[in-house]
Amino acid sequence: MARPALKLAMLGGVLGYGLLAVGSGLDRASAQQPGLAHWVPGLLAAEAHRAKAALALQSGAKVNAIEPATQAVTADPINPRSTGLLGAAHLANREGVRADRTFRVAARFGWRDPLTQLYFMNVALNSGQPRLAALRLDAVLRQAPNLPLRDMLIAQFIGAPDRRAALAERLALRPSWTAAYIGEVSGVALPELEARAGILGTLARPAWGCTAVAPLVARMIQLNGVAGAKQLWLAHCPGASAGIADPGFQHLSLGREPIAFEWNLIGSGDVSATPAQPGLQVRVSGASPLPVAWQLLSVPPGRYRLSWTAQSSTGTAKGAEFSLSCTPIGRSRIIGSPTGSKDRFAALVTVDAACPGHFLTLWLTPGSEDVRVDDLVIEPR
Repeated sequence: MARPALKLAMLGGVLGYGLLAVGSGLDRASAQQPGLAHWVPGLLAAEAHRAKAALALQSGAKVNAIEPATQAVTADPINPRSTGLLGAAHLANREGVRADRTFRVAARFGWRDPLTQLYFMNVALNSGQPRLAALRLDAVLRQAPNLPLRDMLIAQFIGAPDRRAALAERLALRPSWTAAYIGEVSGVALPELEARAGILGTLARPAWGCTAVAPLVARMIQLNGVAGAKQLWLAHCPGASAGIADPGFQHLSLGREPIAFEWNLIGSGDVSATPAQPGLQVRVSGASPLPVAWQLLSVPPGRYRLSWTAQSSTGTAKGAEFSLSCTPIGRSRIIGSPTGSKDRFAALVTVDAACPGHFLTLWLTPGSEDVRVDDLVIEPR
């Protein structure tokens, strides 16, 4: 008999059942109103019986699922959806032997029935065959990438190395449910996110691309999984840097959603910022320094040397400053000292363990001239 969690996952496939059922107009009407089965003969009545059995399973009235599932098999005996529902009904009623026998009959009619696939996925997991189990999961999710219990099913492959490897084999084929696996993660806890990121880290050739992994990266950062998010970003985003990303602001894009490990402008009516190729040309009006742009750093705690160039139209500019803190607009700003090299400033900074990642933010003091900031470097000391 399947373990309770696996049984729940298998029965939960009923929730996505309607996504896979295609029938005539009368079939669909009878599925929505099971009472219509009295008015439709033979094969058409099977849809209503299947609907009644599925509703019983979903509502928890598992004893009431046996009869309509049996009637569905009688009305449409070669349809694996009928036999699959009967197997699910037996399993829900703790009739493990009958359930297994029924699902094996369903399998003879083909493998497109999701309940049958999920049952044998659980059997494969319980018998130490993760590759076969992953194949079954792949078959289900290719039919229904947005299956309601998709995340719970995937979670069963996270806990053991051989299961993760089996799941990675399927993902390497880039099936249709890949986008959901990476992008639909709003309700997924950090440990599973980190496991997903680890699996994707083994599939970095070819890279999936910045846009593809951005939702998973953003969710991990939200849950303070900054280090794992950075590793995923480095593995799949071409041009990503382990230190300061885009140190010359050459790839700064205006008007896009913030991307943590790239430069992001802070909108303000008192700030004018334009990519200067290379560098960022900035002017600030008002009475006090204002934040201009930020990015999230993921570097080990320690002592670092931060340096940059800053130049105005009349020569070296001293108005560019930085902050390195747990928020994008941290007030503990870093004022650099001239290094002797043309237009170059530097400061010693300490990265502590107060937060998982530190925001590096460019500030500028008000002035009447544009200032071009370029060539940022952070180095351990």
